Amino acid sequence: MEFLVLSNFQIFLIIISITALIIFVLVNNRSKNIPTDTEAFNYALKALVDGDKEKAYNLLRDIISKDSNNIDAFLLLGDIVREKDVKQAIKIHQTIVLRPQISKEKKIEAHKALAKDFFKDENIIRAENELNNILSIDSSNKFALRKLKNIATENKNWKVALKLEKKLMKIDVDHKKNDESMLNYYIAMDYKSKDNIKNYVYYLEKSATSENIYPDSVLELANHNKSNAELAISYYKLYAKHMPSQRTVAYNKIENILFDSQKYDEVENLYRSLLETDFDGFALNRLIDILLEKNEVSDANDLVDKFMKSNHTCHSIRLNKLKLESSSFEVRKSISSLCNEMIKDEIIK
Repeated sequence: MEFLVLSNFQIFLIIISITALIIFVLVNNRSKNIPTDTEAFNYALKALVDGDKEKAYNLLRDIISKDSNNIDAFLLLGDIVREKDVKQAIKIHQTIVLRPQISKEKKIEAHKALAKDFFKDENIIRAENELNNILSIDSSNKFALRKLKNIATENKNWKVALKLEKKLMKIDVDHKKNDESMLNYYIAMDYKSKDNIKNYVYYLEKSATSENIYPDSVLELANHNKSNAELAISYYKLYAKHMPSQRTVAYNKIENILFDSQKYDEVENLYRSLLETDFDGFALNRLIDILLEKNEVSDANDLVDKFMKSNHTCHSIRLNKLKLESSSFEVRKSISSLCNEMIKDEIIK
């Protein structure tokens, strides 16, 4: 009887132990399936990479609901919200700045995020304030210095732009190597604002002879020398070379100079020379228009056929083929306009 009682007790203990073990395994497995904050944050980053902003947003909200001190989650959440609701993004990022105990690095990140918010909101004054807040914490912050320099440049505040450019060159070796031309441009523009034309031209020319030319320098020189057609054209060509996305602006300027000088044949020569050195969709489109104006249809067809056989995939080739197949002036004009719109920002490779 005593044996049976003992056996029942043992059975009871066994049942309790098994139950406890089952509960432990279930709870342990459940906790493993729930991601930690770090894992959830990484999932949010992956969701952003995959283009799933809504998933990232929900993951970040979950993190913040469990840990309101997770600054990284707040920063990223504000960045996501910025695109759809910049006012809400500002509120989110401002809550970080107002926290009393926050590391220097995180405070800089928060001011940086706010600066981006205000730029998005087109509130340049508030953005500028945030950039200066960054510099009050880290006087050598490259992001803040570059953005403030861009603002000064937009406002044509050359003295401030020059000061910031000098500071960037002092703290960044690569910047010094690449932007020496830009520095001379700012010095030139500062002299221009003081009506010191001699020094203005001197520093522009110095900028234009640098190894890495700052494109605005040669554009400025071209505009300054507009009374000297040959010199102005040479600078516009240089601008087109160093600023290919804006080359159509330069070519139109050159055309205007040549037409004003009644050098009509030189316009054709300009585009022929461009196509000899490197294919350019805009140059092809304009040259075909010029040949059609001269009723030189055969030459125009030969030119297009030449590039049709090449490896170039620019839309202007096929569009100009269509243009030549039409006898309607209006259709040709429409195709030319469409062609220019499609290739105006194309970069020559």
